[in-house]
Amino acid sequence: MEKFVFSVITLLLILSSTAILPVVFSSDFDSEISVLVEKAGELYSKGLNITVVLGKLNRAIALYEEGDVEDANMLLSEVNSLIGDMRALADRVYLVNMVIKVVTILVLAVIPLAVYFLLPRIYLYVWYKTRRKWILSR
Repeated sequence: MEKFVFSVITLLLILSSTAILPVVFSSDFDSEISVLVEKAGELYSKGLNITVVLGKLNRAIALYEEGDVEDANMLLSEVNSLIGDMRALADRVYLVNMVIKVVTILVLAVIPLAVYFLLPRIYLYVWYKTRRKWILSR
C-alpha cells in the first residue's frame, strides 16, 4: 500500500512539473516576443519598414501555438538578428528622412518669395520683349 501511495504521489509530482513546464516556456516565449516587438516599434518610429519582421514574428507565434517550439525559437533568433541588422541602419535612415523633411520645408518656404520677387521681373521682361518693335506714331 505504501508503495502504491508513493508511486501515485511521484506520478502526480511528475505530471504537475510537466504541466508547469509549458507555462514557464510560454512566459519566456511571451517575454521574448514582447522585447522583439518593442525593438521593432523603435525601428518603426525611426522610419524603417518592419513588415518583414512583423511577418516573421507572426509566423513564430503561429508555430509556437501549433506546438513547434524549436522552429518558433529559431525564427525568433532570426528576427533578433534581423532587428540587429536594421538597428545599424536606423540612425542613418532617420537622418536622411529628417534632411528630406527640412529640404521640403525650405523649398516650400522659398516658392512664395521667389514668386513675389521674380514674377514682376519676368512679366516686365516678357512685356518689353513683345512690344519693343512697336512704333509710336504722332
